[in-house]
Amino acid sequence: MGGFYTFIAGAPTQALGLLLVLAGSETLGEPLIGVGGLGIMAGLILYGAATLQARVLPRWCGIALIVALPVTILLGDYGGIFFGLVWLALGYMLWSHRGAPSEQRSRVR
Repeated sequence: MGGFYTFIAGAPTQALGLLLVLAGSETLGEPLIGVGGLGIMAGLILYGAATLQARVLPRWCGIALIVALPVTILLGDYGGIFFGLVWLALGYMLWSHRGAPSEQRSRVR
């Protein structure tokens, strides 16, 4: 859950930074963009690790969440295409398995 909340906190922080830069306040906006970006990356990495640990989704889903944003950054201009394809694959996997009974026992004790 921590990864999800970190991602959820990072996204609006980055969006606020982008709005401030567009409004002309680069001194306030640029640090928020950086902090928000780090929050998004840390959140996705933590969320991917939790996905791997929970073993509810296929292993590649957790790995994809962990590597998606760092690889996107390394690819530069073409990174958005890679990031979109990763989310498309994750969405298709979830859509194709909708309604399937879960055979996993609850991990809550």
